[in-house]
Amino acid sequence: GWQNQPNAISVQQVLEHALSTLVSDTISITGAGRTDAGVHASQMFAHFDTETVFSEENLVYRLNAFLPPDISIYSIFKVKPDAHARFDAISRSYRYQISLEKNPFAIDFAYFFRANLDVEAMNKACDILFEYKDFQCFSKSNTDVKTYICTISKAHWKQEGTELHFEITADRFL
Repeated sequence: GWQNQPNAISVQQVLEHALSTLVSDTISITGAGRTDAGVHASQMFAHFDTETVFSEENLVYRLNAFLPPDISIYSIFKVKPDAHARFDAISRSYRYQISLEKNPFAIDFAYFFRANLDVEAMNKACDILFEYKDFQCFSKSNTDVKTYICTISKAHWKQEGTELHFEITADRFL
């Protein structure tokens, strides 16, 4: 998962260690969101503050040489001093994958489901999501979430070869 945990190694922890080592400064990273353990993020934004001057391109190269094979940095760029990866994000997207045939290479990335699925009916069900804004029923009990209002801008199923992909985008998720 992304967020630092006392009993497990996290992506955030590994990145903070790598950055702190390479820029000779104690770095604290704030991610745009969190992923659970075992969940893969194909794109994640984060920010950190440092007084150290560095070449963004060179730091990307050095970080990728330092990081384990399952973590990769695509780019680093300067932002306004008050920019915040989590609070300035205007949307978040998730993609869920179902493999319609047994595929040992997709076992970590897709749920295997052998039955025939009606994608048209599934997309009609997705259309219902746009009618709602309050998603409290999807939230855990006793949460510190201040609002359950979310605006969904995209929700649809698409078949690509032997896989079904569900993509959903909203201004926030609970």
